[in-house]
Amino acid sequence: MSKKLNIALVGCGNWGKNIARNLHEMGYLACIYDSNEKLSKKLSDDYNLPTFELNKIFKDKNINAIVIASPAITHKDLSIQALKNDKDVFIEKPFCLSLHDAKRISELATNRNRILMIGHLLNYHNAFIKMKELLQKEKIGILQNIRANRLAFGAMRSVESVIYDLSVHDISMILSITQEIPIDVNVQSIHHHNNIGPDAISVKLSFSKGLTALINSDWMCPYKEHKFSVIGTKGSLIFDDTKTWSEKLVYNPSFITSKNTIEPLPIEKIKIQANEPLKSELKEFINCIYSRKSPLTDHNEAMKVQTVMDMIDKKI
Repeated sequence: MSKKLNIALVGCGNWGKNIARNLHEMGYLACIYDSNEKLSKKLSDDYNLPTFELNKIFKDKNINAIVIASPAITHKDLSIQALKNDKDVFIEKPFCLSLHDAKRISELATNRNRILMIGHLLNYHNAFIKMKELLQKEKIGILQNIRANRLAFGAMRSVESVIYDLSVHDISMILSITQEIPIDVNVQSIHHHNNIGPDAISVKLSFSKGLTALINSDWMCPYKEHKFSVIGTKGSLIFDDTKTWSEKLVYNPSFITSKNTIEPLPIEKIKIQANEPLKSELKEFINCIYSRKSPLTDHNEAMKVQTVMDMIDKKI
């Protein structure tokens, strides 16, 4: 590979625009494609970039990598085409919409010796990174339960359920902590709109050593809540992404005593360095292209997330 790394962006909707901005700021954005020609042309003009047809992006040997930020239903075909043309690939979450497709894409990336990274964004958020660091230091004692609430209003998808749109974030974070697939899954779901799956779900994941995780994902909720909490024998850590950086991660040392009473103690704010997780995530992708090392959220990690989503799907 030459020193100059050229990355193509496929899909420039609301999130794709953020990806375009970051790649442009870092000097790696070579071209943009979207099936909406007006949108594609406007963003290309904004960054003074050429407009390429999709097939030209796949075939152009000067394009080293492709970021796929198009709708989830397109991820399978686009990633297969990119990998077959020896491009390194970043796929915005969700990886794809079935475990079967995920296996096929993962095997292709392995066989072609390509970097394949999935946009499980919150693994690159400094609050979550700090949370995992404190867990390793046993800040909350023995971990007993994980709770994830990802609630919002609107933005319902017609071809993917709330599992693939919202729960995917929390499943990735939970598996990053537990480092194992759950042994059992219990699911309650609500279906009110004409989309492919549930609009709201409550999931209990049970793990081999008694650890449990509770996930609530909902795009019908009239208020927004993005909380991820870990509860242990010596207190809890709460990551609230709706708060300011000084309050995003807090330690609550309160715990339940042996007499089943609550020992209340003052809450401590945890200092963390502000970051833009998307930029950190894209830097990881670029560094891995150069080093040929597997990303933190590579296709192996994504296969585990996809496996759990499939387990949930089968219980609905």
